[in-house]
Amino acid sequence: MKTIRISKKDISPQEILYLESQGNYTMVYLNGNRKTLSSRTLQIFEEKLKDYNFFRVNRSHIVNFAAIEWLSTSCKDMCILLKSAEQFSISRRRRKLLSNIKR
Repeated sequence: MKTIRISKKDISPQEILYLESQGNYTMVYLNGNRKTLSSRTLQIFEEKLKDYNFFRVNRSHIVNFAAIEWLSTSCKDMCILLKSAEQFSISRRRRKLLSNIKR
């Protein structure tokens, strides 16, 4: 599998759990409780990871589909729980895109 460049390191997309926007920077959370900060924006990563089974759930987060434990539609907001116990709500716009992908 190809790697992507993050903060002077080549990282396999399989190692990435999720990405979080921090202004003009992006915090990349990896397997094994590791994380790294990149000076690239979340939008740049969204474009780089589009072919690697990642999904932008809201304006601040991109998640790896392989890291999802469950998807809840029963709560007021649609939520995703990752295997690493992080939980994110899915924006209304992104819910429609997600339902199209799931089919």
